[in-house]
Amino acid sequence: MSVLTIQPQFLYPHSRQFPFDEVAEKIVREIEKRNWNVPGITIEFDTYGSGESKYQLVRQIIGEDFRLCFIRNQGSLDDRWNDTAALSEICIPKQIISVYTDESGPRYYLYVGTDWNADKEWFMKAIKVNSKLDKKPRKYLMYKGNPPWGNHRAEELIADDDLGREYSPEGNEPVRIDLEQKFEEFATWLKQNVLDYILSFPEGSIIQPSIEKLIPYEGTWHTLYSLCGMGDLARIRIGKSELLPYERHAYFGEAYRLVPLVVHCDNRFPEIAYEGFIWCDTKKELMDEVKFAMGCLAGNKTLVAINLKYANHVYVADNSKYEETRRQLFENIAPRHRLTDEEVGMALAARGATIVPITEYKGDYKEPIVLINREIDFAEVELI
Repeated sequence: MSVLTIQPQFLYPHSRQFPFDEVAEKIVREIEKRNWNVPGITIEFDTYGSGESKYQLVRQIIGEDFRLCFIRNQGSLDDRWNDTAALSEICIPKQIISVYTDESGPRYYLYVGTDWNADKEWFMKAIKVNSKLDKKPRKYLMYKGNPPWGNHRAEELIADDDLGREYSPEGNEPVRIDLEQKFEEFATWLKQNVLDYILSFPEGSIIQPSIEKLIPYEGTWHTLYSLCGMGDLARIRIGKSELLPYERHAYFGEAYRLVPLVVHCDNRFPEIAYEGFIWCDTKKELMDEVKFAMGCLAGNKTLVAINLKYANHVYVADNSKYEETRRQLFENIAPRHRLTDEEVGMALAARGATIVPITEYKGDYKEPIVLINREIDFAEVELI
């Protein structure tokens, strides 16, 4: 969930758990010295936290031949939030490695396809699971660290066919890989191909990423409706001034995704559709999809009104596309009475394709659902 109104504390990678951690911190700090602007490199920031405990960090650094993801826990920040600014996944040409704070794994992917230029973007971004089971082309091998004793690190990466669901090594492809040597290989590659490249550009004056500008909401829906759980309801009733810093927000909801991660995109819908949202209806009689998303089946939910002050991170989707696609699919598969997972995904993708920022909504959806991907301010919530 995005947060808006508090200047967040910036977090840097500082862990020294793995051999590439030091160079990862240097990469972030040297890009910062160049005002987060290095030719050929894209920096993606993330902000998280709640209330008045908010944090900002570099979440991804992406170049033509590499991608660095920072999401590994490197310690606690307060009673609720952890510092997740450590490097967790490295993708370099034909190799990906993911590491974890508890020393489980690591997980390693080796490209074994035949056309790297054609497959590079897919290899760097795609979810790689069940390739053999799903009869997909043989493009990668998966390796896992042999189980460590206690918290000791694994010594080797071992090819894992996941009970026959992934491909196994063939010919000269490795079955076992020395883990420490592989760590050092990744660290050296980052030093030579990323850090040294960044250092080739002159420094500037350091500009800290700032919080985004607030966009006042000026649309036609003056009031939206959603469901609030008992814990969040109690916090709203207590009021901001009496709460701990990280509790000073009126957020509620279970952050239900518009499109589950198992539904592959293939450019059928915007990436934002994968995010979790607070689902809202434009009328008090909430449609079933909104009630399901907000967990009404679990009980103990209270109807609340949301009077949007800001349009930031608020979207609209058309639920009718989901229902219409499902009806059409059932007609197509008759006399079969159940949709496959792929067919359900088609209906979800049809709805996901309609998501637009609320500032761009033209008022033409049959069943509009308003989706909020940020913290709710106390001034935006009204108990009914």
